[in-house]
Amino acid sequence: MIYAAETYAGALLEQLAHSNIGRIPGTQVYIEIEIPDRLKIERIHGEDVAGWNSADMRASQTRGDAWLRSGASAVLIVPSAVTGGIESNVLISQTHPDFSSIHASAQRPVIWDPRLVRS
Repeated sequence: MIYAAETYAGALLEQLAHSNIGRIPGTQVYIEIEIPDRLKIERIHGEDVAGWNSADMRASQTRGDAWLRSGASAVLIVPSAVTGGIESNVLISQTHPDFSSIHASAQRPVIWDPRLVRS
């Protein structure tokens, strides 16, 4: 499964939150993903899943795993816990038949502003 963010800024925040290194991550690249309008996209709202923002992430992982197993769609949009649900993350199933319709751009370097993490 591909775990992405809906925005570049959201991706940076997710990376900082999940890297747990207390500093700006090293050399990284990003891609832009194009999802055709014709593809079915499912969406989960945080209030639809009890415990969505729990620190142990059990509820969100359980719901995401169930979506992946169901094969109902190639794309699932979920609220970003890092942003309190204001932004969204995008889960993409690489095993879904529609995955081949999803395209990615060439890689580009991530430029980290050193002010994001101060020592």
